[in-house]
Amino acid sequence: MGKLKELREKRATVFGEIDELRKTTDGREMTADEQQRWDALLADYDNADRKVGQEERFEEMERRQAEQAFERQQSAEGKDDGTEYRGAFVEYLAKGEQGVSAENRKLFESRAGLSGLAGGVLVPSSLANSIEKALKSYGGMLEAGNVFSTATGGDLIMPTVNDTSSRASVVAEYQKSTQKAPSFGSETLKAYTYRTPIVPVSLELLQDSSFDLESLLAELLSESFGRGMNEDLTIGNGTGKPKGIINWATASDASPAAAAIKLDDIIDLIKSVDSNYAKNGRFMFNRETLYSLVKIKDTTGRYIWQEGAKDGTPPTLFAKPYTLNDDMPNIGAGNASVLFGDFSKFKIRMVKDFRIIRLNELLAEYLSIGIFGFARLDGLLLNAGTHPIKKMVHAGS
Repeated sequence: MGKLKELREKRATVFGEIDELRKTTDGREMTADEQQRWDALLADYDNADRKVGQEERFEEMERRQAEQAFERQQSAEGKDDGTEYRGAFVEYLAKGEQGVSAENRKLFESRAGLSGLAGGVLVPSSLANSIEKALKSYGGMLEAGNVFSTATGGDLIMPTVNDTSSRASVVAEYQKSTQKAPSFGSETLKAYTYRTPIVPVSLELLQDSSFDLESLLAELLSESFGRGMNEDLTIGNGTGKPKGIINWATASDASPAAAAIKLDDIIDLIKSVDSNYAKNGRFMFNRETLYSLVKIKDTTGRYIWQEGAKDGTPPTLFAKPYTLNDDMPNIGAGNASVLFGDFSKFKIRMVKDFRIIRLNELLAEYLSIGIFGFARLDGLLLNAGTHPIKKMVHAGS
């Protein structure tokens, strides 16, 4: 047991005795013996607290001394930790877990953000971050939605409550108040596993120590992740995969024609979303729909996109931003081509981080290894009953 932990436990024990005595004598005067014990316990607590503070201060000083010594050593040796780590990672990929030198193994174990070498799995934190950034710029759902991580993949219950119909009212003196229970509900987030295709990497390529391996893997794997995840988070049917936002969203009052959108349709879509959601609202549509919307003019003949382009700010629709998502349906009969609302209510649950798996034997005859990635996620629209995101559905043909 560490010294600081032991001191903290002693302090907690004294506090427990103080609290017990306080509860025992609550509402009455302490006896002489109780008062004497009370004073002694307070003195013991002050003494224990002082020792804890001293030990905490010492450990902080010790930590700073260690950091400064490490920095001096790195400066003296002239080594770049990032370069060392990259070389160690290449050695792992080229030689496998058992082929990593003792020196590089220590480097792996001491580096933060690394999942370890067990089971052939190695996750450099820099690589996971670069993949995440590429995903956000690829599809649209991870950019617009509210992404959060969990440590495990069990079902996650997201509670909801709707009390919007409850109103205060005038009640005469000595009259009973009315009773009305809020409407509680819940939605469940699961954890669906996505795997990329296997990427073969030649051992000759890995032997080139100057090769930027992280950038290569980020480029190869992120597009595959992005395509699969974004499509399902947009239009997934919820059967063995996430239910997409198109299927979560509620149809608006807008009723555009089967093959076109008018300015009035955009206005009706915005109007159909409650003001509390609309103030943080944004649009979502694909590129084809964007080009159609750019052509819309107001009653004075001005393009509705003109204001944003004129002052150099990003284009907007009625001062609301938009997200491009090419998995959104095109304008067409029965399609939901435009979404509007508060996308922070669309929750995207990721389990831990991305993982990269190394396959040693699959491509050995080609002097190559196989690498693939996987991630677990699900998404839902947290709707307590007042529909934070609405969709514009075109008339049938």
